[in-house]
Formats: sequence, C-alpha cells, structure tokens
Amino acid sequence: MKLLFPLSRLLGSVAENAAVNMGIAMAIAVVDHEGLLQYFARMEGALPVSTELAISKAYTAAALRMSTRELGQLALPGKPLYGIQHTHAGKIVLFGGGFPLRLQGTVAGGIGISGGTVEEDEQVASAVLDALVEMENLAESLKPLLPAKPGGTNALSRWERRLEQAFVQEGRTFTREIVSILSGAFLIASADARVI
Repeated sequence: MKLLFPLSRLLGSVAENAAVNMGIAMAIAVVDHEGLLQYFARMEGALPVSTELAISKAYTAAALRMSTRELGQLALPGKPLYGIQHTHAGKIVLFGGGFPLRLQGTVAGGIGISGGTVEEDEQVASAVLDALVEMENLAESLKPLLPAKPGGTNALSRWERRLEQAFVQEGRTFTREIVSILSGAFLIASADARVI
C-alpha cells in the first residue's frame, strides 16, 4: 500500500499537535516509500537547520527502511555501515528523529522530526507511529461500512463532515487528533478497498 498525500497530511497534523502539546517549535517531514517529500511543515520559531534535518531524517528512514537512531548504531566505526553518512549528498542522518512508516507490514514512507532534543523529536515521531497503528486497526473495522461505489476525490471531505456532525449530535468534542485518526482510518480502508 502506498502512502497517499492525504494520509501524509494527516500524519503531519498528528506530529504538529504533539509538538504544540510539548511547547516546542518543530519541522515535520513525511516522505513516500522512495523518500520523496509528500508533506512538510516548519512551525514558527523552529530552528532554521530543522528544515533540512527533518527532511533528511524522513528520507533516511524510508530509503533504508530503519530508524535513524538504529542506523546510527550500524554506522559506528567498525560496524557494517560505517561511513554511510558520506553518501547520497549528505542526506543520510545518523541520530534519532526519523522512522519508517509501515502499512500492512511494508514501508510506505518515512517521518522526520527536528527542532527539539533527539528524545523530543523521537517522542513526536512516536505519536505519529502510534496514530498510524491506530488508523490501520480502525480501518479494518471500517471496510465493511464503505460504499460499494467509488467516492471520488471529495470522499475524505464528506467523511470528515459526517464525523463532525455525528460527534456534535452526541455532545462530544471533535478534536484535531480524533479527526486525524478517524480520517486516516477511512483513507487506509478506502485505499485498501479501492473506494477513493
């Protein structure tokens, strides 16, 4: 399964929300399975260097199919990937903040976060990984509910409006996090069922 742009945008929103909750301005990059940029945001106040670092972390994680922290361990002197950071025009990053994004067990893209400490970057990325797992799990429950006919390009917008109406009728708060997770589940289920 491919990482479609609407899902990349939703995952970026999850990361932004996590960064806001931590009170840290960050740069957020989401790439596809080949490491090509699909989504990027740089929050106001993020360090200028964070832009390239976030994009390179996402690229590294997708292209090498492992976290940037894990790669860093394999690139130490005497280890099998020593020197890899000098390849690919310096786009390879060896410290934490980049993770592959998996759908149905296959790398579909990568997330790169930069702007905080390595631990803070990884914490924000972990929120994205958790949300993606939740989206994928919910997608399985949604598949039987999807219409038989394709929904077209406006299917996600219609889905988000219906969700918001349902939540308002129930008297519940419709947060950005809920929107992102439910919309992501819809996208995964729809793409898997070829509805959108």
